[in-house]
Amino acid sequence: MSTNQPVARERFADFPLLRGVDGQMYARIAQRTAGKSNPWDGLRECVFAAGETILREGDYCDGAYYINSGTVEMIFDAGAVVTTTPRTSALARLRRRWRGKRADRASTPLSVALPEAPVALRRGEGVVLEAGEIFGEDSALSRYPLATTIVAAADSTCLLIRSHLLRVLFDEQSFSTFKATFDQRYRDRTLRAHLRRLPLFADLPTDLVEALVRDAELVRYEPGERIAEEGAAVDSLYLVRGGYVKTTTRFGAGEVVASYLRRGDMAGESGLVLGERWPMTMTALEHVELVRISRALLERVLTVRPRHEAMLWSSLTTRLKERASATTHPMDEARARLLINPDLMHGKSVFLIDLERCTHCDECVRACADAHGGVPRFVREGDRFRNFSVPTACYHCTDPVCMLECPTGAITRPLGSFEVAIDSATCIGCTRCAENCVWGNIQMLPYTPPGSDRRAKVASKCDLCIDRQDGPACVQMCPQDAAIRVNFKDDAAIESLLRR
Repeated sequence: MSTNQPVARERFADFPLLRGVDGQMYARIAQRTAGKSNPWDGLRECVFAAGETILREGDYCDGAYYINSGTVEMIFDAGAVVTTTPRTSALARLRRRWRGKRADRASTPLSVALPEAPVALRRGEGVVLEAGEIFGEDSALSRYPLATTIVAAADSTCLLIRSHLLRVLFDEQSFSTFKATFDQRYRDRTLRAHLRRLPLFADLPTDLVEALVRDAELVRYEPGERIAEEGAAVDSLYLVRGGYVKTTTRFGAGEVVASYLRRGDMAGESGLVLGERWPMTMTALEHVELVRISRALLERVLTVRPRHEAMLWSSLTTRLKERASATTHPMDEARARLLINPDLMHGKSVFLIDLERCTHCDECVRACADAHGGVPRFVREGDRFRNFSVPTACYHCTDPVCMLECPTGAITRPLGSFEVAIDSATCIGCTRCAENCVWGNIQMLPYTPPGSDRRAKVASKCDLCIDRQDGPACVQMCPQDAAIRVNFKDDAAIESLLRR
């Protein structure tokens, strides 16, 4: 069983990664992270027993793990690893499992370059990381799921640096070697594979790809920060490494949304192809990680592969069509704001009420209460976007931060599902999950355990009626079909919503 506890200031010297944090830096960072009960609570020491699963493939990681002692193994084998005890070798158990479950794939020549792994892996293969290595940082910074399962190959101690503290440390100019360490990991492990997946760079000679990896600039933007202004000169091509970027164009006295960029998308091709200025403004919707490729590097690419200029023209044409559509149909843009709202876009099951159909009969509230012992798990009132209301109810996020600091494991998400549920019998009422949910969708409510007269406050939230055969009662019992659940990661579901 792992342990997870804050790292005291006097123990920083025990971790090589933190030896550059002096007293002045500690005070500055404490001031910037003020508002938490412990400003440095984002820095934790985690101890894992041999054979223990640290992170699963498909999980979302909210921090970077620095291996201080021991070894861990990254395994590219979805769903095949479970938490084990250290009675036998962790590696031996895993390899037996691979041979038994993946023998039919052993001859498959395909290998995949994964964000976390320093080498390309096939299904069923693993790579061992030793003390001094880092893992999880790409998922933490990009808000994308892990591509590997990570298991302690031996008794191991890791330093976990949560995402909010990681970004603060990146900004510390006097701690530049810290940021350089993580950026170099990205160049070595991920950027090369990222470039090879894009048609523009897929068939380039190795020496040119290495030049791109070496000379491309890694840049970060805060939520709401402007990346590029409409009308400004274009001198670089941007690749989205992580996060969401909004593009807008001027319309009347304001601006309208033209499109949204996500991981793998690029922008800036118009200026580099035509010598024009930015046709749209780009703004970070959340913490955004970008790769900036200079005009000189792109010109080298087009010199070696002149036919690739047609790809840039195609991308440019798409961008200009988006701009024209935004100004021609501005009301469509207003509806689009709902769909890529930064509060909702990570939700796997967001509760919406169509106000054009809703008669305020409160059947949804009563149905929820009936399904949960008389206490509803949501508040019907909430933010409004055009004809939709967003009740105060759990979004069942793709990366549920409420789970990260639960000391008893009371908050769970079954492997392969998206329902995040709280076990009232296990919850100790510490309030950490409620504090971590930035949308206020977790409430602390009175609870009396079965067979006891003791009343305590425990965390409560929507669980999608996980034990109810007919699914969420709020949706099923709405007589007007006004209550709906939407997965904001599902393009087909979004299209269906737009057609309502």
